[in-house]
Amino acid sequence: MAKLLDERLIILDADISSSEDAARLMGARLEELGYVEAGYADMVIEREKTFPTGLPGKTMAIALPHTNPTLVNKPAIGVIVPRDSVKYKMMGGPETALDVELIMPLIIKDPNNQLSLLKAMMGVIQDGELLERIRNSRDKQEILDCLQVIEDAVQE
Repeated sequence: MAKLLDERLIILDADISSSEDAARLMGARLEELGYVEAGYADMVIEREKTFPTGLPGKTMAIALPHTNPTLVNKPAIGVIVPRDSVKYKMMGGPETALDVELIMPLIIKDPNNQLSLLKAMMGVIQDGELLERIRNSRDKQEILDCLQVIEDAVQE
C-alpha cells in the first residue's frame, strides 16, 4: 500500500469555523497535490450531513471526515489543527455536537483497507497524550512521527 502520510497534508493553525471549511481547505490541498479529483470536498461535505464523523477522544474531540473512493487517486491521511475548535456532529449520535480540536481526513482509495485504517486510528484516538502532542505541535515532522504508528499498522 502507498505511503499515507505526507507533510504537505498537515495544516497547522487553520483559520476555519465549520466542518465545511475544513473539507474545502483539505479538498483544495488534496486536489492540488493530485490525491483527489475535483468534487471530492463536496462529496465529503454531503457525507458528513448523513454520516457525521466527530468522535469524543480521550482528551479532546476529533473528526475523521471521509467519503467513498470514487474521486480518490491515491490514499492519504491529512491533519488539520484548527485555530479554534470546530463543531462536528458525533458519529452514531448526530444530535450531539462536539467541539473538535483535531481533524484527520481519511482519504481512502481501497475500501478493503478501511477497516485496518480505522482500527489504527482508534488506537490514536484513545491515546490522549498523543492527541495532545499532535494538537500542540508546531512541527510537521513531529506530527508525522506521532502518526507513524498508523502507517505501520496499515502496511502490515
